[in-house]
Amino acid sequence: MFRFRAQPLISAAWFALGFIALRVVYRALFNGLNRGGQVLLDLPAFRLPEPVNHVVLLGPITSEGLAIAVASALPIALIILGFGVINAVLNVPALVARASHRGPLRSVAQALVIAWATLPSLTVSVRDVRRARALRGERGLAALLVPVMEQTLERAVALGTSMEVRGFAADPAPAAGPAEAVPAIHLDAVTLSYGTSWQLRGDVTLKAGQLAVLLGPTGSGKSTLLHAISGLHTHIYAGTLTGTLALAGVDRTLSPHRTAHLIGVISQQPRLAFVAESVREEIGFASRVQGAPRAEVERRVVSTAERVGITDLLDASTATLSAGQAHLVAIAAAIAHEPAVLLADEPLADLDADSRTRVTKLLRDLADQGLTVLVAEHRTADLLPQADVVLTLVPDGEDHLRVALSPGPHSPRQGLPPLTSPMSAPAPALAPSTKPSSPTDSPVAQIRGARVAFGVTTLIADATLTLGSEEIVAISGDVGSGKTSLLQAIALPRPGVVTIAGIDVAGLSRTKRVAALTLVPDLSDDLLFSITVERECARADHAAGAERGATARRFATFLDLPELSTQQRAMHPRDLSVGQRRLLAIAIQLAPDPRLLLIDEPSRGLDQRAALAVREAIITTAKHGTPVLLATHDRAFAAIAHRRLHLANGQLHAEVLT
Repeated sequence: MFRFRAQPLISAAWFALGFIALRVVYRALFNGLNRGGQVLLDLPAFRLPEPVNHVVLLGPITSEGLAIAVASALPIALIILGFGVINAVLNVPALVARASHRGPLRSVAQALVIAWATLPSLTVSVRDVRRARALRGERGLAALLVPVMEQTLERAVALGTSMEVRGFAADPAPAAGPAEAVPAIHLDAVTLSYGTSWQLRGDVTLKAGQLAVLLGPTGSGKSTLLHAISGLHTHIYAGTLTGTLALAGVDRTLSPHRTAHLIGVISQQPRLAFVAESVREEIGFASRVQGAPRAEVERRVVSTAERVGITDLLDASTATLSAGQAHLVAIAAAIAHEPAVLLADEPLADLDADSRTRVTKLLRDLADQGLTVLVAEHRTADLLPQADVVLTLVPDGEDHLRVALSPGPHSPRQGLPPLTSPMSAPAPALAPSTKPSSPTDSPVAQIRGARVAFGVTTLIADATLTLGSEEIVAISGDVGSGKTSLLQAIALPRPGVVTIAGIDVAGLSRTKRVAALTLVPDLSDDLLFSITVERECARADHAAGAERGATARRFATFLDLPELSTQQRAMHPRDLSVGQRRLLAIAIQLAPDPRLLLIDEPSRGLDQRAALAVREAIITTAKHGTPVLLATHDRAFAAIAHRRLHLANGQLHAEVLT
């Protein structure tokens, strides 16, 4: 429970100083610093007109007035600092989690953990949003505060849902599991809906020991179906459910924490759902809050980490994990408490080839051992051959879909028709007319001495690269090798690191830098600042000086639509599916028509059709003379590159194209 970490203390100190500064500014604005003593700054005073003529703005700033303002802020600043000290030496979330299944104040304990885990993330949100503002060339306080508030709320909701499905504040799990004769997952005439426009209908029965793969286009409702089975659809996200849905014979009307011992859930955005501060604590969280003895928790943590291949990460902080590492940790955390059913939403995203192979084998082994595994996944080349059952979301009228079942390639049954699903087929090769042309010899962008460091640890010391006109370069690398960090270092460079057409990018203004160099980052949701899709697209058009409606049209093309509907335009960007938000971010970052395009995992969360549309957009961008540097684990996507580089041990190595 006890350890010392400097970061919470540093963050608290900055918050305390920030509060004091805000207090002083507030007092100065409303004539509150003219309290005698030496005049430090003689500002003119302005009295507002009636009916608020009693309000005076500005005025002289005196030494005594400044001292009084600082003193008035000290009590709250000291409280903030005190919380920082406590958080630095005591692992409060772990302490509360350990005691959560005892005593009457369970809801209070849950709220305390959410608050305690969310507040430190404010500093992370501010950092991420500031970086996103720089990537989009945005200025202004609104472009900082609104996204930070949205991210904080999203983080709090993700924490709450993660704690619910893992059994926080629930009664200890029963020792005996469900009988094998009872279907693990059973949907009978189920209809899921949000409001009156979107519906998903299904009749599904999955038995113990089956590995099922869930297919469907981006935004079709795969995550919603998983949320329904886990209980989040109705209990957290305010959706509706009719019909019968049972989990291991237990009616799904029970709240998620009541069935946490039966189920493991892997979120599509695992980093948002991490409750604990260390990987070891995160993997053991569900077992701990469900009442397992401490020795048993540790045994499960160690054995699960070995199965997933992340033993070396056990003592790492969850805040420092790469996207791929975060997915591996989320997988371990979902299976460590030995559930009967595993629901996985894009578990292979952000994983390198070796990790995908290892995770696919793990899922198959879990199913063979009696666990029912339901996986929603776009990248099915490795996974689909191991499937016993394939569920495909297919259209069933306007805004309606249904679940169609097919036997999987791994099904032992004979005489059944082969699986025929457009999602199961390999990605078609690019037509000859769309293949990227050979790049010109003329260099457009030069990267010299790009460096990535975390504290005193240097991950990449000297990355050097030259990109020619129309050239596409793909970077691969193992999970945690530093691909994302390298792209960020190039996008927001130090002086002398990146030159485009002989101009040092670091010396350009925000607007000119965005026109010269654009990045679609790993966490692309950070790029969304507005409250509707229409405003987001118009904002991008205005900032880029592009034709009005250009970004909205590109987004519609990515969605395979002639144009966005009125309802789609009015949606909040964060109400889109994860894949749709990814497409919107790509459309936004393409708006400036930059001289150099950087894109991190362009196919993440996208179905085959959407990935092909993005691939086509990248090729078109390159044909217009813009070099493209992309980082991806998707070998099929990387096939469009003229050069492939592999990042290992902090160095870029050329791959031989075959």
